[in-house]
Amino acid sequence: MKGLSTGGYGWSSLPDREAAQRTLEVFLEEAAASGCDAVEHLAPGLGELLPRYRLRLSGCYASGPLHLPWAECGAERSILPAARECAELGGEDLVVNCDPKGSWANRQRKTADELRQQGENLTRLAELVAPLGLQVAMHKHAASAPLHLDDLDAVTAYAGPQVGVCLDTGWALTSEDDPVARIRALGPRLTALHLRNQYGAVPCEWHGEGDIDFTDLFAALREVDYRGWLTSEIYFPAATRRTLSLAANMARSNALLRELWTGGAA
Repeated sequence: MKGLSTGGYGWSSLPDREAAQRTLEVFLEEAAASGCDAVEHLAPGLGELLPRYRLRLSGCYASGPLHLPWAECGAERSILPAARECAELGGEDLVVNCDPKGSWANRQRKTADELRQQGENLTRLAELVAPLGLQVAMHKHAASAPLHLDDLDAVTAYAGPQVGVCLDTGWALTSEDDPVARIRALGPRLTALHLRNQYGAVPCEWHGEGDIDFTDLFAALREVDYRGWLTSEIYFPAATRRTLSLAANMARSNALLRELWTGGAA
């Protein structure tokens, strides 16, 4: 693996955290203290702060309705500027979320033509950012099996080989998929990971509890020769049972990931 990373959403969305504590500095300080090597995040001032906390930028997250024609999908307006900023800060992964058709509250299935367009747009993005040293990985927030499989098909059936998949284990579980089996099915298409354990659609407070056996998950990662970042996305919606702080749960999750990756070796 390249190392352990995390995104800023979990820190910024804590329901009981005061606004004064939802700052970039607090996020980076707690990420570093919990054992992260990097963050997947963009924010003003990030470049100045990363060295202070001895963190790298693993990549960035951007999104758009990629099933629409190129001129309408927002790539030129928002995704490519984020990609250039990411590359300037040393990032490697451009994680592109393919927004749903319809609305977030009423997600609809994309047609075959729309999935083909999505794959073509992802390929075009990958070609445009390759000179920057970035790898495109498709991400999605599909909340059902059909939507989940459709977005995966947009890559495996319609995108060029330079487009990877960022498998989000939490959203895979929400879509009633088996993340371990999906890792094996994706094989070399798997170029990025967002890790979260859950009971069904309900996030757990750390990676050591939930429906995913992380020992099995790491066995699958070795089988497919995964070489990317391990990016943890822990957050606490109301249904999550909490016993420790986010920082403490991130620390024990990172310790588990390192132990499983190294086999206990130092």
